[in-house]
Amino acid sequence: MHITDNEREGLQKSFRNLTVFTSKLANVEIEDLPTEVSGPAIYACNHRSLSDLLIAGPTFLHWAQPIRALVAASYFEHPLIGPLLRYLKCIPVQGTEAIEQAADSLSKGWSAAIMPEGRVVPKSEWIEQGVAKGHVGVGKLALETGLPVVASGASGSELLWPRGKYLPYMKPWNRQKVVLRCEYLGVIDQATPREATDQIMNGVKSCVERAEQETGFTR
Repeated sequence: MHITDNEREGLQKSFRNLTVFTSKLANVEIEDLPTEVSGPAIYACNHRSLSDLLIAGPTFLHWAQPIRALVAASYFEHPLIGPLLRYLKCIPVQGTEAIEQAADSLSKGWSAAIMPEGRVVPKSEWIEQGVAKGHVGVGKLALETGLPVVASGASGSELLWPRGKYLPYMKPWNRQKVVLRCEYLGVIDQATPREATDQIMNGVKSCVERAEQETGFTR
């Protein structure tokens, strides 16, 4: 069954409500979606913090696209995060079924957001290059579906909700600056999922570097 207008509008309402909450904690600067985007796409982003979930609200609202994020099934059991994931229609994934579930969602007209690093990455693993190595699933999905890829990179999220902390930084009078930059990579034409993933991660890295220029983060 293809995505309906009611489903699209319902998801945008969820993004709008989350944006109200996120705006109390962070000043999120989002780059406009590239004009080449005209339908379902694969969105790939870095993953430094659980606050990426909070940032998704204003980002997806600004982009006005019906995007469902793939999230590890274990997070749906988290007492704080789980309800929010369901509210945002995130897709719980586990193991090799993730690609099949994402492809099914894309075939129905949704877009899919994926964090190819696979987890909240420790600073020690991204401090040198800005990103960690991506898992090949995103490359496989891009090659199998033939859909375009949009890379994005955020800076400041690691300070909004530091890895290992139970709650985000909550000081509305001193909101954390978070910047997200994006780039249209288009349809990926590579021979293998590994090569496709490396191309996508290079795009993510480029976006992270541009975002860091705006937040003033130095590595």
